[in-house]
Amino acid sequence: MNGELRSPEDVFTWAESFTNLERGNLPFDKRNYRLDRMRRLLGLFDDPDSGLRIIHVAGTKGKGSTSALLASVLDASGRRTGLYTSPHVMSAFERIAIAGEGPRPDLLVRLGREVRQVIGTLPDAGLPGSFSPTTFELYTLLAFLYFREAGCEDAVIETGIGGRLDATNVVMSECSVITPLDLEHTEILGDTIEKIAFEKAGIIKPGAPSFVGFQPPVAKQVFRETARERGSPVTFLDEELESLSTTLDPGGTSFRLTLRGDGPRELRLSLLGEFQAENAALACLTLRRTRPEIPSSSYRDGLLAASLPGRMEVVKGEPPVVLDGAHTPLAVSRLVSSFDRIFPGEAVLLFGSVAGKRPREMAAILGQRFRRIIVSTPGTFKESDPEQVYQIFRAVNPGTILEKDPAAALALARRESGGKRPVLVTGSFYMVAEIRRLLA
Repeated sequence: MNGELRSPEDVFTWAESFTNLERGNLPFDKRNYRLDRMRRLLGLFDDPDSGLRIIHVAGTKGKGSTSALLASVLDASGRRTGLYTSPHVMSAFERIAIAGEGPRPDLLVRLGREVRQVIGTLPDAGLPGSFSPTTFELYTLLAFLYFREAGCEDAVIETGIGGRLDATNVVMSECSVITPLDLEHTEILGDTIEKIAFEKAGIIKPGAPSFVGFQPPVAKQVFRETARERGSPVTFLDEELESLSTTLDPGGTSFRLTLRGDGPRELRLSLLGEFQAENAALACLTLRRTRPEIPSSSYRDGLLAASLPGRMEVVKGEPPVVLDGAHTPLAVSRLVSSFDRIFPGEAVLLFGSVAGKRPREMAAILGQRFRRIIVSTPGTFKESDPEQVYQIFRAVNPGTILEKDPAAALALARRESGGKRPVLVTGSFYMVAEIRRLLA
C-alpha cells in the first residue's frame, strides 16, 4: 500500500497487504510459523511485551471468550489490561482492546506509521525465513506497542493458530490457559487430539502455572507430561470444580460456581450459553489461583461487563437472530445445547462453512434439529464450497435450501421463520460477519 497512513483503516489495510496466513490459501510451510521472526520484530521496538504481566490463552473452543472474561475481571480490579484476540468478526479493531474499548485512532495511526517506517528499512531478507512480516505478526506487534503506549500493566493474549509456533508464543507469560480442544487446522496442527494438544501445550512456560479447561483424557495426559517436563504446575478445571449450575435467558447467563477451597459464588454473564459459564469458571479458577487479592466484586462486575461479537449474540427483533461463529463439531454441539434451552421448539438455521472444516459432522448434529436449513456463502475472505455443503446437509434434511447470496439467504430465513421462530446463524465467523453487517 502506497501513500500516507491517515486512519486506523489505512493501518490495517497496510498490514493486510502482507502475507496473510489466516486466509488459509497458502501451502503450509514451517518457515511461516517460527518464533524467531516475531522476537526479531519486537526487538526492533525495544521489546514492548517485556513490561507486561501476561496471561496467554490457547485452545479450540472458547479461547476468545475466556480471554475477554479474564481481561474484564482484571480491568474491574483496577489493573489497566490489554486484550488481544483473533479472528475479528467485523473489523480488525476488535483484536486490540482495553477495558472493552477498541484502540484510540490517533495512537494507532502514529504507531502504524512508526512500524511502517522501521519495516521499510529492513532488507528483503531481513527476518528469519527470508521474507517480510506476515499480517498476523504485524497485528501482534501493533497490539504490544499499543498496550505499552497506553500504559497497560497486564495483558491477556490469545493465540492465533495452535500455540507452539504461534507468533504470540514469544511472550514470557505469568500463566498459561488452555480451553477445550477439537480437531481444527489439522493440516497445520495434526490430525489427532494428541497432536493438537501437543501444539497447544507449547504455550506452557517453564516454572509458570497452567490452567486447563475440560479435555478428553488423551489431551490431559499430553498437558500433564508437558507441564512435568517444564516444571510447570498444572491445574485442571474438572478436578477443581465442585459444582457449576447455569440458568439461561435471552439477556445472558446466570451461574452458581463452587471451586475447591472456595465458597459458592452467584455470578452473571452478558455472554450467553452454558459453555460461557464453563469459560467463566476457567477464568475464575485462573485468577483465584494467581491473583488471590482480587475482590469478589471485581468478579461480579468484570464477568458481567465482558462482551465479544459473534459468540451466541442475540440480535433482538422479529424474528430474533442468534449469531455464533461455531465451526467445529464440538463447538456446534455446545451451541445447540444452549440454543435449545433458550429457544426450544422450531427454528431456522442459516449455515455457511469455509473449506477445510468438517461440515459432514456438523450436519449430523444440526440436520434434524431445525425446521428449515439454508446454506449460504461465508464471504470471500477464505475459500468455500456452498454447493458441497448444501449437498451434505440435504442428505440429512431434505428441506435444506441453497442460497449463495447472504442477503437473500437472510431474507429467506426470515420468511421461513414466519417472523416469529428464531434464526440461528453459524458455521463460521465469516458467515456471522456477513449476516451481522446486514443486520447493522
